[in-house]
Amino acid sequence: MLAIAAFVFIIGVFDDVKHINPWIRLGIEYGAGIVLATWGGISIQNVGNLLAMGDIPLLLLAAPLTALSVAGLCNAYNMLDGIDGVSSSLVALPLAVLFGLAVNAGHPHANALLLMLIPIGVFLLFNLGPNNALLPKMFLGDSGSITLGFLVTAALVFFSQGETAIIEPVTALWLVCLPLMDMLATMLRRARKRLPLMEADRMHLHHTLVDTTGLGKRAALAVMVSYGAIAAAAGLALEALPAYVSLALYFLLFAIHCGFVIKAESLATKKPGKPALLP
Repeated sequence: MLAIAAFVFIIGVFDDVKHINPWIRLGIEYGAGIVLATWGGISIQNVGNLLAMGDIPLLLLAAPLTALSVAGLCNAYNMLDGIDGVSSSLVALPLAVLFGLAVNAGHPHANALLLMLIPIGVFLLFNLGPNNALLPKMFLGDSGSITLGFLVTAALVFFSQGETAIIEPVTALWLVCLPLMDMLATMLRRARKRLPLMEADRMHLHHTLVDTTGLGKRAALAVMVSYGAIAAAAGLALEALPAYVSLALYFLLFAIHCGFVIKAESLATKKPGKPALLP
């Protein structure tokens, strides 16, 4: 996993310097997911009882769906990285949940999660710190955000599959609820406006919170981390119910999320003295 992550990081560094076409970068991330599922041995083999007809084994679709998950979350965390601390905090959240569950279950690979959690904690000291000689400002860049997206995807897949799984596959969606919903809602809004799907803009939830509610960036960060934590707690609680119920409620939350951001955009464009979110 770390070897493939190192490759993803190098691609991200090149993107930071030379700016790779986003569709090409997405294709490279998909390829990294294929390698993770084949050579890396970490793949989604079973998605659980999502259709109320028993567990669904993926068979030949295991590698393509794993790759799609990798590319999707790499892109989601990259798109989310618009204010200090938000992307890294929303990577640390699912990893911390997995670590707690793994330790409680006595999972043999629980401590491997610390290889990701500790560096993220150190990074946040610099990213959210006072920006002085002791703690100068540090940013993720594309290299950091897509690498973290890759690592959290690999961890969620690993800990949701097989006999040693500690969460249901559908629960993984809840643990990364906000990045996924922000990406999908943003792309739906862009498609609705006939705008390029992969072009940067101010159509993400953190921008919406800052631009339309008057929240400062730190307050918006607190709201988003709280949102992610509540969604994670809901997903864990829903493990007591069948997976198809959890999935149905996830789609309901997604519909509410989309309704909120579309309404917020409409209010922003009508508000006197406030620039529209769209160019």
